[in-house]
Amino acid sequence: MGRRLPSRLSLRTMALGLIVLGALTCLVPIAMVVYGIWQENQLTQSWAVHTAAVPAVADTPQAVPTGIQPPFATPEPATPTPKPASAALTNAIFALRVPKIGYYAAVQQGVSLNILAAGPGHYPTTAMPGQPGLVGVAAHNTFWIPFGQLSPGDTIVLETRSGKFTYKVTGTKVVNADDHTVLASSSDPRLVLTTCWPLWAGNLAPQRLAIFAQEA
Repeated sequence: MGRRLPSRLSLRTMALGLIVLGALTCLVPIAMVVYGIWQENQLTQSWAVHTAAVPAVADTPQAVPTGIQPPFATPEPATPTPKPASAALTNAIFALRVPKIGYYAAVQQGVSLNILAAGPGHYPTTAMPGQPGLVGVAAHNTFWIPFGQLSPGDTIVLETRSGKFTYKVTGTKVVNADDHTVLASSSDPRLVLTTCWPLWAGNLAPQRLAIFAQEA
């Protein structure tokens, strides 16, 4: 009887350890998503406050080659304007608004994992809003689950420091993760949004959803 007690305790300890491990496996991804959404909200609020405090500028930053993503430098106004405390989050270069689903978020420069962990990012090799060509924006599907509701004719607005640019959705396409044809350059002012597909699958999503739009 004395020998069975340590054995039972060992089994209970192992079972408890497996339960804790399972709980952490479920909770950690959820915590990361919640933290990412919080970061997206903070960045968007910072963008809204900062763009309200800094006068609009005529020029927008040019796209940079793949792999080169220098920090975005905010042009200084002629008359110094006090910057809000949250101005450190000025890697945002424009904002994305989708009226149909009530979505509004600042977009950062770049599509690296650390950028996309805090919201949408701009493909550096594509044009900036207001320039000729294709504007490309990516985001994790955890941020864009409602984007599955978009259909042809729906409006997407890109808000920059120099103005707003309105696009109309023309269609969608599901492609393989290594299919980059959706980012093909164009002389027309177009927009493509990309995210993982299926939208509900999180990091396990094997494909990509591309949402195409044309400037209105």
